[in-house]
Amino acid sequence: MIKVIASDMDGTLLNSNIEIAQENVEAIEKARAKGIHFVLCTGRMYDDAMGLINKVNLYAPAICMNGAEIRDEHGKIVLQHPIDRDLARDTYNTLSELGMYTEFFTDMGPITTDKARGKEFMIEMHKRIHPDAPVSEITEKVEERFESKDVHEIPDVERILANKELTILKFISFSYDKEILAKAKAKLEKENELSVTSSFSDNIEITHREAQKGISLQYYVEKLGVTLDETFAIGDNMNDISMLKMAGYSVAMGNAEEEVKDLAEHVTSTNDEHGVAAAIYKMLETND
Repeated sequence: MIKVIASDMDGTLLNSNIEIAQENVEAIEKARAKGIHFVLCTGRMYDDAMGLINKVNLYAPAICMNGAEIRDEHGKIVLQHPIDRDLARDTYNTLSELGMYTEFFTDMGPITTDKARGKEFMIEMHKRIHPDAPVSEITEKVEERFESKDVHEIPDVERILANKELTILKFISFSYDKEILAKAKAKLEKENELSVTSSFSDNIEITHREAQKGISLQYYVEKLGVTLDETFAIGDNMNDISMLKMAGYSVAMGNAEEEVKDLAEHVTSTNDEHGVAAAIYKMLETND
């Protein structure tokens, strides 16, 4: 019997407009009415995730930054898996040497050493994904992204690394070049202290080795007195694989990467067809 639903956000709970369909909200609330617990499992930072779900009057605990941080329903930090300073320096240097654009995800918010370069990259990325969209519209969305996420700019990386009051929880690094992404992943995976995954085809995400969605989900549900066999997990990309492998009931989105679809027990409709709601209703039919 399913007692916990764990949902990814981007490409899953969120549609292509980065919004949550009302159908998904209603399905989640119906599951909650039956006593099923709901938790977000996202690569996003906590404030970023809450800003999106609160728009539709949805409130939930969250496993954030791919498992680097767990927050309860009141926003209190339950667990963190920070990256060691020396390892963070080596990681950043590796990414920089490969010419990648990188952001630090910290307990004080996201930090970049070059905001202008980040905006330039994001605009180009959106143009490639949406070639018919007006450049002015894309630029506005990118500006909004940096503003809404309150991305801080600190040009001197050593200032970031030397700040002992700052907790580094995750790196997200971008490149258009698949070979560079693969090279970065291969180099960083040699570090046994790191977990390397991705949430989109143009990025890699780096966290502490214990900061994986599956590991943090196991910790979270066991705190509730629930087993992973009693857990429903749904996602679309490579950073969801660890939780999909461990959950008793696993669902891939219709828009998911093929590798994700291959390992999931079920496949639902796409994120633009409120696939989360469809999957929840299907599960509820047999959840007795």
